[in-house]
Amino acid sequence: MKTEYSFEEVEGSTLFIRNCLTKRDALNIIHPDETIATVLKKMEKHLSLPCATANHEFLGLISKRTIFDAFLTAHQEGILFDEFAKESCEVCINREVSTLTLRNHFEETIEIITRQPFVPIVEGDVLLGIVKRSDVQRSLAIAFATNIHADRLLLGVAETEGALQRLFTVTHRLGINVVTCVALDAEESALNRRVILKVEKTQKLDQLIQQLERAGYLIISVN
Repeated sequence: MKTEYSFEEVEGSTLFIRNCLTKRDALNIIHPDETIATVLKKMEKHLSLPCATANHEFLGLISKRTIFDAFLTAHQEGILFDEFAKESCEVCINREVSTLTLRNHFEETIEIITRQPFVPIVEGDVLLGIVKRSDVQRSLAIAFATNIHADRLLLGVAETEGALQRLFTVTHRLGINVVTCVALDAEESALNRRVILKVEKTQKLDQLIQQLERAGYLIISVN
């Protein structure tokens, strides 16, 4: 597993959904006419899988949890597991699944992946592939430059026009290369924005701190 990314990768990363897509042909897909027993065999190494018709129409996902929930319902009706396993897997499909298209922005996957094991990518009703949690994690690692040796500054700044422009004016004036810059909300703080600034290791770090403070930034932490 790769643990370091070059500056070129960070600068060239576009974070498009298509760049993170595991295509349909590479997936283990469940079909609605398969029995639950067949599905369980398919899921030996998976917690969940997408479900689609033979024409690739996306129906939802089936997980070991949805199978368990369906069996609990069947068991309450007096159905034993051996009999339940012979039934169609349709009773196990979770159809309340959020999907995206290739035209959606990559960052829209982040909220969905906190609720689902993967993000299905569709064109109309047709399943094109999925974005996995590991894909989102890797892309965020690149966006935050977590594996690049750099100086990290956490800044506080008021929500004012030109706040980020002032920051980049300072780094440009000092000839310091910015690796990444991510702005975050800071809830009820008077300095209601937090900015994570990462720059290439530099001997001008003290000068950078001084000039950022003069530009109105609060230096919360360094490295």
